[in-house]
Amino acid sequence: MLIAILLPTLGRARHAAARTACLSNLRQVHQTFVLYALANRGHVPLGYRSGNKQLNSMVFSNTATPPRFVLFGLLFPGGYMKTPLIFYCPAENNPQSMFNSPTNPWPPGPEFDPASKLTYAGYGARPVVELPDDPSLYDSAPAQWRMPRLAEFKSKAIFADLTAMPARLDTRHATGINALFGDGSAKWIDRKVFNGDLRVITAINASFNSRQDAIWSAIDR
Repeated sequence: MLIAILLPTLGRARHAAARTACLSNLRQVHQTFVLYALANRGHVPLGYRSGNKQLNSMVFSNTATPPRFVLFGLLFPGGYMKTPLIFYCPAENNPQSMFNSPTNPWPPGPEFDPASKLTYAGYGARPVVELPDDPSLYDSAPAQWRMPRLAEFKSKAIFADLTAMPARLDTRHATGINALFGDGSAKWIDRKVFNGDLRVITAINASFNSRQDAIWSAIDR
């Protein structure tokens, strides 16, 4: 009987500890973006791929031509992901979004190797712009495809637990997300703030882009 009484309390304690560790991860992630911005005229690789705003958590793509680091995965070859665990939620139990699982290996790459596997981070970037896979195209790409500047965000969320679909959230905190803001602060956001848009998303499909915009706007302070 005592065990039955204590189990819910222990479970809540574990969830609280995971949420705290997750917030700590995100604050450390901010430092990597700051360092990248300092070396790249203030620009940071925040965005999404292939016209789909749900595709915002990939580090390495083996379907790109050639296989390469994409999105904020560009932090890796630049030497900014030396502590990779901070890019993964400690509460996650889906192997696709966990650190160095059989289906999500670490380290990612090597680049241009067709035998390299697809690698995801455990968090997603704000899908603010569509970024081409080839970083050499950034400067010549249309303005809407260019890397944003970190200073543009401040009170806006730039990185968060995955919100591509309800299932992506159900395998970790379930009742909400932790979000990182452009000024380096991070906080817990209750799921009810954005659940109206999240719960109608049934697939990874660009038709849900407007729902992703609404979710990230709801997260903003």
